[in-house]
Amino acid sequence: MSISTASVLVNGTVATTGGTATTFISKGQNLDVHNTILDEGNEFIAQSTVSFNIKSPKVSTGAPNGFTQARNTVRISSPLALDNGSYTTNVLSISLAVDPETTDAEIETMLVLAAQILADSDYSDFWKKQSLA
Repeated sequence: MSISTASVLVNGTVATTGGTATTFISKGQNLDVHNTILDEGNEFIAQSTVSFNIKSPKVSTGAPNGFTQARNTVRISSPLALDNGSYTTNVLSISLAVDPETTDAEIETMLVLAAQILADSDYSDFWKKQSLA
């Protein structure tokens, strides 16, 4: 489906069904980053990693609110064994940047919109075929 004819449910409900609940194993953290792996029992080279990162707002006289935006990023790295025996790593990054005055409800609206764009079949050609049609 083309992007111009796709739709989203503004303030809809997003739910994930099926699959197997899998926990994370912490590989370490500091005040801004928490690195984890999916606890799938894979050998080291085949472990999927998930990194949670934050940047707190800082004072900035040039920013409209006097502060930079709060930034949250999740980076998922998933190794892939290629047919030739080599490995590559596929990556998905999800970022959210909001003004400190943004309400929880306003953030939730953005998260629901993003979840739909990530998972809804309306956007399948964009994600899988790089179609901007």
